Amino acid sequence: MIQFQSQSQIDLQKYDSCVQRDQSSLPYAHSWYLNTVCEQWDCLVLDDYQAVWPLPFRKKAGQKYYFRPFGIQQLGIYSRVALNDEIIAAFISEMARQVRFADIYLNEGQTLLSSSKTDWVLQEQRNQKLSIGGSYQGIYEKFSQNLKRKLKKTAKANLELFEHDGPQVILDLFKEHKGQELKLNPAFYRDIKQLLFLLMHKGLAKVYTVYGGPNQLLAGAVFIHYNKRSIFLFSANSQLGKELNAMAYLINEYLIYHSGKFDYLDFEGSNLEGLGRFYSSFGADDYSYSRLYLNRLPWPLNRFRK
Repeated sequence: MIQFQSQSQIDLQKYDSCVQRDQSSLPYAHSWYLNTVCEQWDCLVLDDYQAVWPLPFRKKAGQKYYFRPFGIQQLGIYSRVALNDEIIAAFISEMARQVRFADIYLNEGQTLLSSSKTDWVLQEQRNQKLSIGGSYQGIYEKFSQNLKRKLKKTAKANLELFEHDGPQVILDLFKEHKGQELKLNPAFYRDIKQLLFLLMHKGLAKVYTVYGGPNQLLAGAVFIHYNKRSIFLFSANSQLGKELNAMAYLINEYLIYHSGKFDYLDFEGSNLEGLGRFYSSFGADDYSYSRLYLNRLPWPLNRFRK
């Protein structure tokens, strides 16, 4: 039986145990992770925490809605046992009873039955994962020829990789070179900063930066290390860094040091053609996960956006 529980009703010990035992090796659903990137979340619980579905929410114009917070790629159902289509459909049906508007992302391998009669709009999202369980040489052999040429070029640029900068360095670089273009809500920087520092404190994240010339910061990235998965969580690049292929250099150096330590490097994918092509150049394979969109609000509220 699937039950709705508000945040205050959740048995966090049982909840986190269920998340930890899920086979996906995704960290996003842990209570400490969610509490960092969103203020409020509900949960749907199967039986005695055999499976859980955390549902972050906000309210606007008096309407409660479910959404995906910053710093989370997938936030679907986490389970101690194998899920089947019927259980997934039951979770989705129960969730739809709670709100009239939702824009959420299921975990890889979870989707809505095409035969289900619902108001959901289903959209497939692209992700790229690179198998890094073997040797670096085996990984390098799958690089595209174009990427190999770029790496040979960076070898002449005297770039240097550092592991001792903090997350704020990358946040500042991102804000300087990408922030104005994206016009992100200030809450983005607040939540991402809190998350990155918490991950560092828990020993679950590593920060890498690339410098060139006289201490000139070119690029940086934060990787989550969780179970058997490494996640390319957050990155930033300067204009000169793009010209010098600093991010390609950073990822390649990361692979040299971390091949054989994890099953996958999860790039967190992108539907943007350019980014997808960049990740694929490392030999990453395409995967998909589902975005579910629901809007049953009456007019004019049905024009609602987050």
